[in-house]
Amino acid sequence: MGFLVTRWEASYEEHRISVTRHELGRGFNLEWDGEELARRAWSWVGLGELHGTAHVGERAIDVKVSIEWAGFKEMDGKCIITVDGKEIPVNHIR
Repeated sequence: MGFLVTRWEASYEEHRISVTRHELGRGFNLEWDGEELARRAWSWVGLGELHGTAHVGERAIDVKVSIEWAGFKEMDGKCIITVDGKEIPVNHIR
């Protein structure tokens, strides 16, 4: 677990995706190439979903993030990112 921030990163067709959860307020946000797509200001236990729309070329695609409870082994939870309906690999950074 990050001291005050937990972060996950992924990539999709050369685009950078990041999810950052702020431990104090339990809110989290979704970024696509450094631009914020969606934000949730507060979540009961830092879990939940976000949806955003990103653009790849001229296509608008759905980006969904889900932070789920993963048991005591993974105290930060499990971050699942789905782009255009397909789950992509995610790296837990901190």
